[in-house]
Amino acid sequence: MQRTPRRIVLAFSIGSIGTGIYLTVPGVLLLYYLTEILSVSPALAGLAVFLPRVWDMITDPFMGWVSDRTRSPLGRRRPYLLAGAILTALSFVFLFSAPDLPGERWNFLYVTVVYVLSASAYTVFAVPYLSMPAEMSANPDERASIMAYRMSFAMAGVLAGSAAAPALLEAFGGGRGGFAAMSWVLGGACAATMLVAFFGTARAPVMPAPKTAGKAHFLDALRDGRFRMLALAYIIQLGGLGVFTGSTPYYVTQIAGRSEGAISTVFLALLGGTILSMFAWAAISRLTGKVPAYLAAALITVVGLAGLWLAAGPEDWTLVIAMTGVVGMGFGGLQLLPFAMLTDIIHDAREDGRDAAGTFTGVWTAVEKGGLALGPLVVGLVLSTGGFVSGAEAQSDRALFWIRVAVALIPSALALLSVPAVLQYRAGTPRPAADPVS
Repeated sequence: MQRTPRRIVLAFSIGSIGTGIYLTVPGVLLLYYLTEILSVSPALAGLAVFLPRVWDMITDPFMGWVSDRTRSPLGRRRPYLLAGAILTALSFVFLFSAPDLPGERWNFLYVTVVYVLSASAYTVFAVPYLSMPAEMSANPDERASIMAYRMSFAMAGVLAGSAAAPALLEAFGGGRGGFAAMSWVLGGACAATMLVAFFGTARAPVMPAPKTAGKAHFLDALRDGRFRMLALAYIIQLGGLGVFTGSTPYYVTQIAGRSEGAISTVFLALLGGTILSMFAWAAISRLTGKVPAYLAAALITVVGLAGLWLAAGPEDWTLVIAMTGVVGMGFGGLQLLPFAMLTDIIHDAREDGRDAAGTFTGVWTAVEKGGLALGPLVVGLVLSTGGFVSGAEAQSDRALFWIRVAVALIPSALALLSVPAVLQYRAGTPRPAADPVS
């Protein structure tokens, strides 16, 4: 069987640098931007970050449905990659370049509207893009290889979004000007890498659709018991990840007593642990299965978060970095293993004659975005409950306590709460070659 050319796989995967940047930067910095730069109250800021993701939960499944039914000279998926890449990059710049508006409500309204439009642009790119690997090869090992490349580049994008963004912000002097300059650099990176995926897949192989093409509906995903349990677990633990990333800038600046640039150091530790653990989780899943490996990942995550809870102040900076690395190792499994289970579900659906790659992917990305959106919303509510004062140089002891709750206790609870749903996941009896994480 002919293999997908390596140059096409690489070109496709490079697009994930852009998706990683786009998903990560708002999760890390948008809430902070709203409260500390635009002086929006924490509760209202959390709502501004959350509402566009609710919109995504409608548009993502719809986009999957549309791309499944598209017929064009460029194929079903690629036309949307071109339009989505350009619009996503432009809207990302506008998101962090708010004009000088009179008051909290206008700033809230500006960010909410621009974020809704930006999220829609990203959906146009991401849902068709993530549907493509399932159609590039009939060989499960080949598909696993393509996804391995994609996830590696996605981690590079996440690293750029979570580590480079704060460093750029500090390098450009912080404040409104620093955020705007950072958005131009990273928005340009999003556009460049996403367009590589568009142009580089012009000759990508595409499997013919099953005879039942056009009949799949997003309800097909919701009717699948395995998908429902997997999606439930994923949205719960992603909520924990969103709370962690959304509260980290406050933890670094208020608890650890460091500058905004030090946020990069924490995320380098987090992603370093994540990337280094990927092959270990693949090996563990081959030995124990995906579900037991997920349980181990959740426990390791909780251990690392407990270490962050014990860190009391600036003198514990080394402990903070070390424990963040442990959290990253756990998060590596919590991200990799559900995605590996999802590919089993999509493969089985295609074997049953259902042309639903876009549909399942659309629902999954809606779940993913919904879980990540819960994080900033929860952080905003927690900060508001704790009496956090937007823009203040010093916070009360009560506010500092609740920052620690947000960064350590809530993510721990959500990681553990996701485990019962994963335990209900049943992968059936997939082919031996497709079951392990490759």
